[in-house]
Amino acid sequence: MLKVLVVDDSEMSRDVIVKFLKFKGYEVFEASNGNEALYIMGKEEDIDVVLLDVEMPVMNGIETVRNIRISGYPAIVIMLTGLGDEETMKKAAQNGADDFLTKPVDLVLLLSKLVAIEKYKKFHEEKTKTFHESTRKIGDLMKSAMKLSEENKHLSIELVHLIYIIAEYRDDETHAHTMRVGWLSGEIAAEMGLSEEEAAMIQLAAPLHDVGKIGVPDLILLKPDRLTDEEFEKMKKHTLIGYDILRNSSSGVLKKAAVISLTHHERWNGSGYPKGLKGEDIPIEGLIVAVADSFDAMVCKRVYKGPIPMEKAFEEIKNLSGVLYSPKVIDAFIQIKDKVFKYYEVYKSA
Repeated sequence: MLKVLVVDDSEMSRDVIVKFLKFKGYEVFEASNGNEALYIMGKEEDIDVVLLDVEMPVMNGIETVRNIRISGYPAIVIMLTGLGDEETMKKAAQNGADDFLTKPVDLVLLLSKLVAIEKYKKFHEEKTKTFHESTRKIGDLMKSAMKLSEENKHLSIELVHLIYIIAEYRDDETHAHTMRVGWLSGEIAAEMGLSEEEAAMIQLAAPLHDVGKIGVPDLILLKPDRLTDEEFEKMKKHTLIGYDILRNSSSGVLKKAAVISLTHHERWNGSGYPKGLKGEDIPIEGLIVAVADSFDAMVCKRVYKGPIPMEKAFEEIKNLSGVLYSPKVIDAFIQIKDKVFKYYEVYKSA
């Protein structure tokens, strides 16, 4: 049976849950605040589930779940929150919570969740492990970004300004796509042996690869059918528009984003656009983002098409090595296949 830690400053609420779970055969621990909870988890390292109240003295639920994840504990965290408290649920999820229950807790629903957790325990453990590893990598990336910002004094201001511009024109689906392309580009760059700083710059710059689409009419950008030749010619101009937006920046990251915007649709055999560059005439960052962008477009839903299975997308990309994509980039991409599968599984389950 699962080991469950109940964390609630209300003795009455806590007592009801604790007695119910013990009656159902679970091994139960209890704490009245976040500090007590972390102390117990330090002693009982194999706690499986934490039922965590949000509003508590000493350390509230949001701070507690953040510390649970920072410490690397693999427990599944279910937040106990007021009905309709969407902002709290959002903060909890951002800090690593897995699920939530509204108070007063429906004990039948709680039991069903615990039964499901026990059945799919391995999946939840893997998801938590991936979250922890991603958090650590984000920390490393931020350190690299801080180093870069010292060399690019206007980086933060310019990035925020550009993000505001993008946010006004792009919907959530496109924003999610750009973030995934950034992550994947950074992973490929690192696997290829590029320096930590260069890989960080590419990860920061890659999400701006399609910034030029702000100059493409919505009737074309959001069209659910195949584009006409004339419409496609207009769509292709987003590479040039993005380059023009970014190229005069004083920031090294944004200059790299300009190169990516211009070249991420160039192809190894010269069949791409806007300049028809071929082979190693295409900058390495353009070659990397070309693969990341194409793969994500294949496996995720778009207004004009449905997703294809990830295994099939990998095969299609691999088969185009030396044709549309750089063989060196594809080799690195194949090497991180397992990591990519885990990343997308967690993303889709979130």
